[in-house]
Amino acid sequence: MNTIRNSICLTIITMVLCGFLFPLAITLIGQIFFYQQANGSLITYDNRIVGSKLIGQHWTDTRYFHGRPSAVDYNMNPEKLYKNGVSSGGSNESNGNTELIARVKHHVKFGNSNVTIDAATSSGSGLDPHITVENALKQAPRIADARHISTSRVTDLIQHRMQRGVLTNDYVNVLELNIALDKMKY
Repeated sequence: MNTIRNSICLTIITMVLCGFLFPLAITLIGQIFFYQQANGSLITYDNRIVGSKLIGQHWTDTRYFHGRPSAVDYNMNPEKLYKNGVSSGGSNESNGNTELIARVKHHVKFGNSNVTIDAATSSGSGLDPHITVENALKQAPRIADARHISTSRVTDLIQHRMQRGVLTNDYVNVLELNIALDKMKY
């Protein structure tokens, strides 16, 4: 009988600690010390929430930088969203998969070998908000032409927004870069 009582007490104590006190402590720490990150790292522009620093978006306008391709189509396909729910993830297709090869060829624009790897392939999550500086610099002439500004102004903006990678290439956040483009004075 003593063993059962001890087991029940230990179970209740563990449930209170792990099911209530620990989550409460972590939530309080997050809200007090990491408020921005705990609430999705949302970015506002013109007093509106326009996105998150952590999740990429689908860009098609020639006046903006384009992010990486998304294996989950940035959850923009309503039919897929209805069937599968909100998701993230890579395609998990092998290098020899014909669908993957066709998709990469489409992103490379039919044989243009002067494209960065991140412009042709999706990330593991399919929602990567960053592109390499090299990718951004290759897009700079298109953006400069579309906005009727000099390429050097666009490359200066890229260099100013660049984040150093420790074990990776230098990168830029596409949404932040595009907002900075809109804020530029012409």
